[in-house]
Amino acid sequence: MKHGLMRAFVPLLSIALLSATSLTQANAQDLEHVKVRLAWIAGGVDVPMFVAESKGYFKDAGLDVEIVDGNGSTGTIQAIGSGDFDIGVAGLGALAQAQQAAGADTIVGVAGLLQKDPTSIISLEGSGIKTPKDIEGKRLGTDAGNLEDGMIKAFAEANGVDMSKVQIIIINGGGDRVALLKGDVDFINGWANPDGDKVAEMHPIETPMLFADYGVNILGSSVIVSKDYLAEHGDVVRSFLAALQKGKAETVANPDEALTIFMAARPDASQEGIKDEMEVMPKYEHTAGSEGKPYGWVAPADITLTISLLEKYSGMKPGLTPDDIYDGSYLPTE
Repeated sequence: MKHGLMRAFVPLLSIALLSATSLTQANAQDLEHVKVRLAWIAGGVDVPMFVAESKGYFKDAGLDVEIVDGNGSTGTIQAIGSGDFDIGVAGLGALAQAQQAAGADTIVGVAGLLQKDPTSIISLEGSGIKTPKDIEGKRLGTDAGNLEDGMIKAFAEANGVDMSKVQIIIINGGGDRVALLKGDVDFINGWANPDGDKVAEMHPIETPMLFADYGVNILGSSVIVSKDYLAEHGDVVRSFLAALQKGKAETVANPDEALTIFMAARPDASQEGIKDEMEVMPKYEHTAGSEGKPYGWVAPADITLTISLLEKYSGMKPGLTPDDIYDGSYLPTE
């Protein structure tokens, strides 16, 4: 009798398993596949996206999200423009420049992830550099790209600094931090995090002077899409951003679990490095204009400032308006 019951049960079990598999496949087919390209190799700023994927927030929104590392904002902008990816992460300032220089006017930002530029003046403790004017009479170590982007000039002009009184020493190949530590230069202009952190590991530093705190801010990492994709898949973009906001909230509430989730997805990453980035990135997520607003919300005045700074100091042709590069209407605000 026992064997008879087992023989009767096995086909039923097989049917049940087959039905469950078919249902799972059907559910997977019902999800909208979305290919996302990051700006760089996944880092602390991207953790909420991995949390949203792991926790099923994207799936709950009807999305099957594939997250792919990038190799710079320019590459991601090109990938979105060519249609190889649906959603990307790139600097909004980089997008503005691409629109003018390369005709990338088919792409628009829909959310700002890093809105406060971490570019700063970094000097060793005891350098005497505590205010912008203090860099006069000092030696600046910088690579050619940092000098050409015009932001150090913007910082100087905004704060009454006479750059003719600053000795500029070009150091290419990432050797500026070494030169600072050796005493060959008095300050460098780099990101407060992680560049300042790496210097501080070797020698105490003065509190970095963020350009953004002194009137010069270029909006950074933003969610971007093509305008055609937005027109055809507006609901997908809106659902993606809502799930991303949930991922951010979960990351804030449970950072240790969020770190574990990220490391499972990117096991080759430095866990300590990602943890440090997670701790410091929140201070770059809002400007004074967007403080208190939902994650991703961008103040129109900050977009206007970004455009004007790029036009004045980076040689970008005039003519762009905030509406040309940003549409915040798809971001949930409650």
